[in-house]
Amino acid sequence: MDELKDGIADYVVDSFHTAQDKLLRQNTGSRIKTMHVSDLVSPCLRKSYYQRLYPMYEMTDDMRSILFHGTVVHEHSKLAPFHEITMCYDVTKDLAYPPEDVKQMDDKQREGIISGTVDDVVKYGDHYVICDKKTYNSKGYTKKEVDPSHALQVNIYNVLLTEAYNITAKYGCVLYLDKMKDLKELPMVFELDPLDDVKEFMRSAYSKLSDVRPPEGEICFLCNGKNKLGKIYCNYLDQCVKDGNRFDKK
Repeated sequence: MDELKDGIADYVVDSFHTAQDKLLRQNTGSRIKTMHVSDLVSPCLRKSYYQRLYPMYEMTDDMRSILFHGTVVHEHSKLAPFHEITMCYDVTKDLAYPPEDVKQMDDKQREGIISGTVDDVVKYGDHYVICDKKTYNSKGYTKKEVDPSHALQVNIYNVLLTEAYNITAKYGCVLYLDKMKDLKELPMVFELDPLDDVKEFMRSAYSKLSDVRPPEGEICFLCNGKNKLGKIYCNYLDQCVKDGNRFDKK
């Protein structure tokens, strides 16, 4: 009987994982084959460089759970009519293109284009606000400020929004949702940076990620093991150490 129960339990869990995988494939299957906003905002650009050059497709249970949480939250929490809108912007030509046109381009034509999907753009009084939702585990601590990479992501969305729809937001809001507390909300509002400054960063980051040489490797929480479990969060550490040219930004 115990063996039968164990078999049923394993079957149910496997079926749930299959359902998760199906949803995640639906969510990522339509991603346009360009560089993505997420490539530009990693704490270490070299990690993004390796991910594009040596993609890893193995789906661990932890990664599946993280992605599943995010997908469900994004798809079922519409804050405004302007929700889950994909935009494409060429950093070299300073031009926006409709996603449908970019999908028809060949690889050469897509060079220079960055795509991204904004969660929500809401109107508060006279101000447009770009909202981005992030799930996280508080583990007993309370966030005091927005993560720099999350703020950067919203700033890049503002460039895409301006060029694609002629809408410029003055404020961004990252809505943190704590998985340890039933998705308890923690909104963090901040003023957005000047568009020209963000565009300059985008051009520089795109150039580094497009080079034949990897960008500098930044030693950070992804690879320094300075956490309670001593865990390494970058699968490319060995390659990074081999390539050298690493720095520790403190």
